[in-house]
Amino acid sequence: MRIDLILADTEVEALPSICGPAAAQPRVCLTTDRELRGILVLDSYLHKALLEGLEDSGRRGRPDIAHSFLVLTQNSPSVQEERLRAFVHTRGDEVIRFGRKARIDQDYMAFLRMISDLFEKGSIGSGEERIEVERHMTLAELLREIRPGLVVAMSPIGEKVELRTVLMESEAKEAAVIIGGFPEGDFRSPVHQLADRMVSLGDELLTVPDVTAQVLSSIP
Repeated sequence: MRIDLILADTEVEALPSICGPAAAQPRVCLTTDRELRGILVLDSYLHKALLEGLEDSGRRGRPDIAHSFLVLTQNSPSVQEERLRAFVHTRGDEVIRFGRKARIDQDYMAFLRMISDLFEKGSIGSGEERIEVERHMTLAELLREIRPGLVVAMSPIGEKVELRTVLMESEAKEAAVIIGGFPEGDFRSPVHQLADRMVSLGDELLTVPDVTAQVLSSIP
């Protein structure tokens, strides 16, 4: 079985889409600070002042969640053996795709610059190292494109059942497993309607890296 592991509704968004063309802009929108040069992605620590005026400010500006997810997935044997593909779906309905050999820098600031570069150019790298972003693609549209035989969403309110058991009991040749890419709240996308099964990993709330690691260990 091949797994399409999707980090959904991920809090990754480009600064230009937030700052806009207004004459009076927060200092960070102008990215004149040396340490921020080349970083065009909203981050809750770097851009605290900007976040204060945004809707859903408590959950936005968290590309670190995508970073931890991708460091785990892209370095996993399952990706190298082509048993797993990783996707990042953002709050703005963008889908980021990763070639089998696409590597994610462990350095977080380098990651922010890479994503900034990706958003500006649309794609970076080539061949199996290629990373590309597709605009205006909802989670439902992504699922229609990859057409998995089984869609499982990880959720604290799901069934308390082993994910490995769910996958092994299915006759599907390809399954999509959805993880929430946000620090609080629920999915913005209609995941509860899109999923065939909702699975919980237990009573304790887990971080995205914890969930990702457990999903990777559950792949048949």
